[in-house]
Amino acid sequence: MRSTIPEAPNSMRRLHPADAGRLRGMDPHLHSDKLSELTRLAETRAKALAALIAARDAGTITADTPKYVVCSDELPVAWLTVHAAVVTPDTALTPNQAKHQRLAVGALGDLHRHTLRELAGQRDRREGRRENDEAEYDEAMVGALRVAPATDPTRTTRVRVDADLTRSNTMVTAGLRGADTPTLIISANGYGHHRAHADWLALDAACAMHAVAVEHQVSLASVGDWIDAEEGLAGAVTAQTLPQRFRDAYLGRYTSRDAYARHRMDAHGWTVSLTESGMEPFFDQRGYQHHVFTREVTGIGGDRWRDGAGIEAFRRPQ
Repeated sequence: MRSTIPEAPNSMRRLHPADAGRLRGMDPHLHSDKLSELTRLAETRAKALAALIAARDAGTITADTPKYVVCSDELPVAWLTVHAAVVTPDTALTPNQAKHQRLAVGALGDLHRHTLRELAGQRDRREGRRENDEAEYDEAMVGALRVAPATDPTRTTRVRVDADLTRSNTMVTAGLRGADTPTLIISANGYGHHRAHADWLALDAACAMHAVAVEHQVSLASVGDWIDAEEGLAGAVTAQTLPQRFRDAYLGRYTSRDAYARHRMDAHGWTVSLTESGMEPFFDQRGYQHHVFTREVTGIGGDRWRDGAGIEAFRRPQ
């Protein structure tokens, strides 16, 4: 699918095919026929690219194997290795190709988090650490983070953290064998929708989520679902404000939406009034429940459209 030059980097960040006319991004192993300039390049690094593609096609994968190539006017101007390293050829470029190269380097150096997770999983499987990748959905690993040094973002390890940020920082550093480099959180187990939808996860926010879960005796998944819900924080979470905002919004756990609606009626004295007046059979309980959960309260967990699964109730933002 064709795109504009400004749109192309978004596809490149996800390693999706990008076709902006003179600028293209592609999987070199699916489109080796489009890399025609490789056969004419005399520069050492560009010739090495052709050899690496040929080796990959023959089944040999190394740290330098190209995963994605960006071309400008048919010339490869940048590529990404299977270890997420960005490489540029030592070849003369036109001003337009140099502009495209800068754009490609910026995009490939800022991969989408889920793209990095996929590359990390592929590396784990190649290097015999399949259990590290499979732990992604292991219920026994709830609360663990998948972290990597920014200098080697596909070399991940699992680290358990808690509500204490200092202790969690120490555990992450130990998990990365003391690597003195910024840390990336590639993914997290059991942090609800926030885990899946956030552009990036922050350690201080993860610790704050643990603190909230302990304080209110709710699951990390419920905290993450509320953070990401449009009726919650809509994904805008900070470690400093999360605890108080959760306290202000959280109403408690109920067996169903109907149970919460009846609790509200009891609190307002309506149940007694309806019973004493004989009007209870005529009260539209379902309509009242619908009003509460579309105007005032949101329910996290269970089945949004069916009672019986249990919910965490929260005030909607005003």
